[in-house]
Amino acid sequence: MIMWIVGLIVLLGGIFLAVSGKYLIAGCVLLAWTVADSIVSSIRRRKVYAEFREKFPTSDDVARSLDREEIRRLRDDEGKARAVRRVRQDIPEVPLVEAAKLVDKL
Repeated sequence: MIMWIVGLIVLLGGIFLAVSGKYLIAGCVLLAWTVADSIVSSIRRRKVYAEFREKFPTSDDVARSLDREEIRRLRDDEGKARAVRRVRQDIPEVPLVEAAKLVDKL
């Protein structure tokens, strides 16, 4: 939430600088913010993935914590996408790729 608010302030500042005719400074400010936001997002994703791997070291651990019959039924009746969504509803921190592989494996 804080990053979003700071991003909005930086965007408004960049617009103000551009309107004032300071295009180079505006571009540098916006570029710096984009790089900083990308770095912070990457760090957050790695942290979430590390916590996920600590909680579920293998995909079998993830599978054991799910209602496998329900996931299979969803995959067969409503499609893989619906089954993957269900896995991610049950375990929100599971990465999308991992959830898709898990649904295929079940």
